[in-house]
Amino acid sequence: MAWDEWNVWYRARGNDQRGRNILEEHYNLEDALVVSTFLNSFVNHSNVVKIANMAQLVNVIAPIFTNDTGMFLQTIYYPLQLFATYAKGKSLALLSEGPQYMTRSFGDVPYLDTSAAFDNTSDNTRDNGTLILNVTNRHPSQAITADVILADKQFSGAVTVREVNGPDIKAENDFTTTRVKTVQKSVTAQGKTLTYNFPAHSFTMLQVKLG
Repeated sequence: MAWDEWNVWYRARGNDQRGRNILEEHYNLEDALVVSTFLNSFVNHSNVVKIANMAQLVNVIAPIFTNDTGMFLQTIYYPLQLFATYAKGKSLALLSEGPQYMTRSFGDVPYLDTSAAFDNTSDNTRDNGTLILNVTNRHPSQAITADVILADKQFSGAVTVREVNGPDIKAENDFTTTRVKTVQKSVTAQGKTLTYNFPAHSFTMLQVKLG
């Protein structure tokens, strides 16, 4: 299956608006979290979805925005860049449990939306592979602490944390200010369990070697 031309698209335009700018969406943090959820779904269904193309890349419903004198990266750029760069290898089937919220169309939906990839293609015989865990916290105001538990391997040392977040879910980037971006830090993990506090309205990618 090929998923062609996906993205967030409002088309929230009035009848009096015409011309080339009508499709130049301005995205916020909320949209970035929707994009990370799309990407989680593609990873989780990679047994049938073999290719998934974002609709456009520059200006028209796009992660990169330009004018005659400059450019900036829209909020949706950051989760796309992280998945494209780091989410490699085999998709893992996760058992995920946690707090939920009620929706009109889909019933109870978890606040934490997850996917994972495992890459064990290194030529280093002592390398037992790298786990990439992708977590979107859809709660607008509360951080959620979760235990990540491995079944048959162990965490081995430093965990690289890449977090996409901003001051609130309506935060946008523009030519002068980057309110939403990726921030990187490091934590450590040993044994089979990693406990992490996923901030409100965030996408977090954890990258860690396994032993």
